[in-house]
Amino acid sequence: MDTNKTFNKRKNIYWNYPQETATVKWINNEIIEISGHTLNVKKDTFNANDIDN
Repeated sequence: MDTNKTFNKRKNIYWNYPQETATVKWINNEIIEISGHTLNVKKDTFNANDIDN
């Protein structure tokens, strides 16, 4: 039985309104850096609204 399947499922992991552009760099298959924020795409999210100013 093959249990290593990939599903094309969309998930919003980065929200930083009103930022119009972002720099994106894949570190590996699970880690991405978006505008200086490093996220594990399987478990992390970034929402600027959640940060205390």
